[in-house]
Amino acid sequence: MLIDKKQSKELSDKQKTFLSTLFGEAQGDPKAAAELAGYSPTSYPKVVQGLKDEILERAESVLAAHSPKAAISMANAIDDDGSIPGANIRMEAAKQVLDRVGLVKKEKIDINAKVAHGIFILPPKEA
Repeated sequence: MLIDKKQSKELSDKQKTFLSTLFGEAQGDPKAAAELAGYSPTSYPKVVQGLKDEILERAESVLAAHSPKAAISMANAIDDDGSIPGANIRMEAAKQVLDRVGLVKKEKIDINAKVAHGIFILPPKEA
């Protein structure tokens, strides 16, 4: 019998509110999300530590959801005439999003080895 390593733990309503707020109204600010969810202002590090796996899972989902936009932005930059300010910054951000979701530039390595076959004649061993 296979055991699922990733057992989904039951989250409290407060924890669910924290996660929703963290990726919504708080715009990624854990301290603000904790306060909006009803936690004390100093307890947010413990809340973050307790929800680390769920936070990472949601962050990965956010990046995956924005990867099409990043890919299209990079493709549109090909036709850009350079008049849009900050285009380089947006291109770098798009590249970072795509890197994080696993779409990286592929490198091809050409390995050609020339092997010289030959016979080596060694001097006789001295006894």
